[in-house]
Amino acid sequence: MFTGVKEVKLVSKVRNPYSSKRDFGSLLVVGGSDVYSGAPALAAMAALRTGVGLTSVAAPKTVADSIRSYSPNLIVHPLRSDVVSPADLPILIPLLTRASALVLGPGVGLDSQTKQAIPLIVAKAEELQKPVLVDADALRALAEKKMLFKNAVITPHAGEFKALSGGEPPLTWRDRLPVCKKFAAEYSCVLLLKGKDTVVTDGHRVKVNRTGNPAMATGGMGDVLSGIIGAFLAQAADRFLAAAAGAYIHGLAGDRVYGQKGFHIVASDLVEALPDVLKRYDRK
Repeated sequence: MFTGVKEVKLVSKVRNPYSSKRDFGSLLVVGGSDVYSGAPALAAMAALRTGVGLTSVAAPKTVADSIRSYSPNLIVHPLRSDVVSPADLPILIPLLTRASALVLGPGVGLDSQTKQAIPLIVAKAEELQKPVLVDADALRALAEKKMLFKNAVITPHAGEFKALSGGEPPLTWRDRLPVCKKFAAEYSCVLLLKGKDTVVTDGHRVKVNRTGNPAMATGGMGDVLSGIIGAFLAQAADRFLAAAAGAYIHGLAGDRVYGQKGFHIVASDLVEALPDVLKRYDRK
């Protein structure tokens, strides 16, 4: 019922002396806007720290340089527009074709052009059979097209889930279980509903995550979670297990940083804590 070491071991890949970056997947992060330039950078850096072989960020041209400046480890592809738009599909499709998985939504915003682009990007990923994680405003952009959630991992908080389902989710995990299972089964997705006790379900299997703490109630934490799960998806992990393991690791990193800094942590602290949390699961 509860997430733990088992899920992490099931999604962690063994590394042999002849490994190359191609053996550990390539993640494409699509997002960013003039207000939220840091979100895709946090997701991409979290994915790299989790162990993905390669991470690329596709972002509007207005914020691409800002994202690039976050770290020399990031590969950033400027899009044609000031926001993610349908006009960017000729750039995004080749990137998506080469990627092993897609994280869509960190900082993407809800410009009218973006709301038109999001369904097109998800549909293309489904056509290419790429694992997809949908988060943040990309979820709201798909509120009227939830059939596109099929086979995706979606990671809403309570407010986003209300926008998707039309109803306020219950407060406790026990009361959330039937609501979450029904939604995931209806739309054939993996649902991770964030909260004090995060619920993860594919409509059949269910896990509840109890790692994490109130210090994590700050901006950017969801972007880090998306990057962690995206890294596992890019390494061909089962979608449900990737989400469950990601929630567990994310919370463990938050607990480690809370032990050091109390209620004064930021999302980038979790990114830097990931190696210490994950190295105990390393296998070669």
